[in-house]
Amino acid sequence: MAAFDTFSESRLASNTSQKVIAGGVVLAVCYYAQPVVITFFISLLCAFLLEPAVGLLTRFRLPRALAALLVCLLALVVLYLVGALFYSRGAAFLEELPRYESTIKGAVEKISQRVQNLEASFMRFAPQDRPQRGAPAPEARRPTRTRVPVPQPPAVQEVRLKDESGVLAKYVLPQLKYFYQFLLFASFTPFLVYFMLSWKDHMRHGFVNLFQLENRQVVHSTLNGIGVMVRAFLVGNFLLGVLLAVIDALIFWYLGIPFPFMMGTISGLMSVIPYVGLPLALIPPVFSALGVYTSVSSYVLIISIVSGLYLLAQNVLYPLLVGSRVHLNPLAVTVAILVWSWMWGAIGLLLAIPITAGMKAVCDNVPSLRSYGRLLGD
Repeated sequence: MAAFDTFSESRLASNTSQKVIAGGVVLAVCYYAQPVVITFFISLLCAFLLEPAVGLLTRFRLPRALAALLVCLLALVVLYLVGALFYSRGAAFLEELPRYESTIKGAVEKISQRVQNLEASFMRFAPQDRPQRGAPAPEARRPTRTRVPVPQPPAVQEVRLKDESGVLAKYVLPQLKYFYQFLLFASFTPFLVYFMLSWKDHMRHGFVNLFQLENRQVVHSTLNGIGVMVRAFLVGNFLLGVLLAVIDALIFWYLGIPFPFMMGTISGLMSVIPYVGLPLALIPPVFSALGVYTSVSSYVLIISIVSGLYLLAQNVLYPLLVGSRVHLNPLAVTVAILVWSWMWGAIGLLLAIPITAGMKAVCDNVPSLRSYGRLLGD
């Protein structure tokens, strides 16, 4: 009996160590192969988002490859139209920047003048330095004996090599590498999305066959759970972002803020981002209002409106549209955002919740991992 208990404990320790090693290997791959893994995850999320449209077209007896091609082309056209609209409005906004520059300079001068007035008021009431009592007068002090300086050896002249490289080679060229990688892997995304959609049944069948017969039902339910949870997250955030964008645009138009629809769309979509969404949502309307408003009360009104909409979205609309299907507790969400943003930066901040939701779906459907699913859940 003692030997059996020892064997069970050693087997449990071995399984735990294997899970820890496997998790470390996965994190290492995600960290060192960032471009490949990020491109794959973005393509997978796009495929989850477009899958209902492909499934709808296949019900009309269209081949799946043709349906996937039509949906991908339609998505690219929509992205192109949205990008062209934002480009035209952005070009018009850049033409107005000289007027913003003069307004910003005037505001900065007013702020600096107020700061100087506050400093003058503070110095007026600050206590002045007074001479201490009992201190000897300068002429009554005892004269000190002068010392003859000892000659020092001549200092060794320091020689420094001047960096002759210009700004282009020092700052611009290293960034071109990352820009090239972004374009390279972004060009793969449409093809990956198309192949994921058109070859879905084949890839799903082949992936399930990798497991033993008694585990295939669990794999099927796990894949279905991942699809439902990630799709609910994407659709819920999309609907929430569109709703906030429309509300912000109408409010900015009513307040007379320049470029209300562009600024409202950016502010509404930024409000969906957890934790850092509020400061990102405040930047567009506040900066756009610099060309119109000069009073502090106007900016207080804009900040109050955007902050109120953000709190309403995060505390009421987000749990209603997204939280009821994702079922992640706030601690798990915070840790996930911290870890993935540390590894991938801003992209990790956006992908942290869907990746964690997919991990929870896996844990909920695998019997040996259900305890971890309960740990991540709400």
